[in-house]
Amino acid sequence: MTDARTNSFATPPGGTPRWVWMLLILLIATLIAGIAGLLAIAGGADVPHAILTAGAAFGGAVALLLGLAHFLGTGPS
Repeated sequence: MTDARTNSFATPPGGTPRWVWMLLILLIATLIAGIAGLLAIAGGADVPHAILTAGAAFGGAVALLLGLAHFLGTGPS
């Protein structure tokens, strides 16, 4: 029997499983990164710089969305 405290993908009480939220965050961040990379190429950047731009956008989006999910997932103080 697993303990909910040790299972990082446990379903919070009355909520959606965490893996669903993580998948959604990664998909949205990938979409943002793709758009950023395409905009960089359209703006005249070469491919290596466009990849760096997309990577930075992906990392920033994941950090922002995880922070938002944590903020919205906490109960009243």
